Amino acid sequence: MLPHFVQSPLLRAVKGVYHAFPGIDPVSGRGSRDRLRQVFSVPPSRLGTLRQVHSGKVLEMAETDGDIPGRRWREGDALWTAAPGTGVGVRTADCVPLLLAHPALPVCAAVHAGWRGLAAGIIGETVRAIAERFGDSAVRGLVAAAGPAAKGCCYEIGEEVASRLLDCPGGKRHLERRGTDGKWRADLQRLALEALLAAGLSPGRVEAVGPCTVCSPLHHSFRREKSLTGRHLSFIYRWDLSGDFTTPQDRTPDEPSKNPYPD
Repeated sequence: MLPHFVQSPLLRAVKGVYHAFPGIDPVSGRGSRDRLRQVFSVPPSRLGTLRQVHSGKVLEMAETDGDIPGRRWREGDALWTAAPGTGVGVRTADCVPLLLAHPALPVCAAVHAGWRGLAAGIIGETVRAIAERFGDSAVRGLVAAAGPAAKGCCYEIGEEVASRLLDCPGGKRHLERRGTDGKWRADLQRLALEALLAAGLSPGRVEAVGPCTVCSPLHHSFRREKSLTGRHLSFIYRWDLSGDFTTPQDRTPDEPSKNPYPD
């Protein structure tokens, strides 16, 4: 049985790249490692993830960021790779999962953007990291999609958080004051798109896909489920089309690592 997931038409048009924004898995007990292998045919050892800390820190993927025995978790909230046969992913449950790729360059990236990450400029920092490697001209060719996340219909915040987000690109368009009790509604997904545009991406190359996670029964939501919620592993993977790549042996069940994001 397949889990619910959504895809971006823009990213699907990028040759050699596969991506998914998964929702709740109907198969009880099937963790992200088995889901990657069994559903998406992606080797977990070649998909990098980080210990997410709601920061503006961007890292290039290292071999040890994959799901391998004895891995050491690095901290950060955006990961990119330019190596064929590798991918990157982020875990979310209301925050924005953002995936990027380039149709003419081997780079792809995954960004975890909650309100703190948006305020810290995590999306702009990711685009700058790619530009530093491939040149400023690469930015206009990037394709990006913001996946299922908390939207303005449900995501309520207080004055302090609103004051931080109002200074972000599009903040005044995608925040709305609710009454006189100091509460606001914010659309994190739309704020992520605005950050992409501010970083230099072309308007026709960015899009939002998927519903609001808070009110969707097909997605986990921290706002709705509190500490009992699961996390969705959204990912983007670049196939190695050279024919020379041999996938390292994936972890066996008796070689676990300490995953800070249990399914």
